[in-house]
Amino acid sequence: MTKLCQHFGACGGCTLQNVDYPLQLQQKAQTIASLFNLSPSSTPLSPYPPIPLPSPETFFYRNRMDFAFGPNYSIGLKDKKNNIINIEKCLLMSDKCNAVLNRLRYFIQYKKLKNYKDGLLRHVVIREGKNIDNCIINLLTSDKGVFPLEELWEKTKDLVNGVIWSVNLSAADRSYGDIKQFFGQDYLMESLNGLKFKIPAQSFFQTNTKQAEVLIQVVQEFAGLSGQETVLDLYSGTGSIGLSLAHKAKEVIGIEENQPAAQLSLENAKLNNIANYSALAGKVEDLLDKMNEKDDLIVLDPPRPGVSKKVITKIGRARPAKVIYVSCNPESQKHDIDKLREWGYGIEKIQPLDMFPYTPHIENVVLLTVNI
Repeated sequence: MTKLCQHFGACGGCTLQNVDYPLQLQQKAQTIASLFNLSPSSTPLSPYPPIPLPSPETFFYRNRMDFAFGPNYSIGLKDKKNNIINIEKCLLMSDKCNAVLNRLRYFIQYKKLKNYKDGLLRHVVIREGKNIDNCIINLLTSDKGVFPLEELWEKTKDLVNGVIWSVNLSAADRSYGDIKQFFGQDYLMESLNGLKFKIPAQSFFQTNTKQAEVLIQVVQEFAGLSGQETVLDLYSGTGSIGLSLAHKAKEVIGIEENQPAAQLSLENAKLNNIANYSALAGKVEDLLDKMNEKDDLIVLDPPRPGVSKKVITKIGRARPAKVIYVSCNPESQKHDIDKLREWGYGIEKIQPLDMFPYTPHIENVVLLTVNI
């Protein structure tokens, strides 16, 4: 395969760009099969090994990219030695977003703005709606000065719908901070399978929009709802999964530790005229104690480390008929599923998806049912 990106081999973004895409899918299928000890005799798992659903787009698919500022007005991604590779065109995001990146590079050079730690600039996050045409940029800086945000807005508003300035005082190398100022939108608009979502600048949302739609369709299929079920959506975030199940459920309850995200899921329910969705803000392990109703389905979509032992125990005691576990880290997912097996749950179906082509990462959806 001919590599397409001039930075391949140095940049850590697409480490499998020299591997044909069908072979990438086969390798990821084998990873899941080995991890979950699947064999040709495994039933009702089919096919074997479970081939990941391919991404509808293999390049230009990301709706979010995080870049770091480097010396000499460079903006890009880091190599193995932690040096910034100045990237003029990233094949993971659209031509429009690349134009935004280059406009920003020109602007910081014009303003002679230096990178952290000697200067102001730390990171920039570019987010773009794929199904709804809009784009925002969030500038993350130190507190060593004031970013000329209004001037940037005037220079970029033909390309973007909003610019945000945030300050990150942490030593951590992260694209998150306290928002100080914005012009235009301080949120992104996106849609999944016809539902609209308002996404604040610093909130999580699946970065491959087209494949996220496929992911939700898999969850809907695994759920098999009839309209009479109560669904608990744990780690619900801004509500993308729970709201997508609401039209075929009696009730959906989202539980999310991040209070702004929980509140936003309610706003997204209102935005889509969904009346049978509610959300609770707090730790999952605490709020599960307060749920009195018998839940028919629990959906888990936790952070990469997986689910705590307390949550597993409380799910096991509640014994919902079905558990759907969505994970971007199949290793922690496998660990948690082994614990659920101790409570009588077994794997009914399994479906990996390729959310991140040309990388080793895999998204995996598992349907568990309880042995009564």
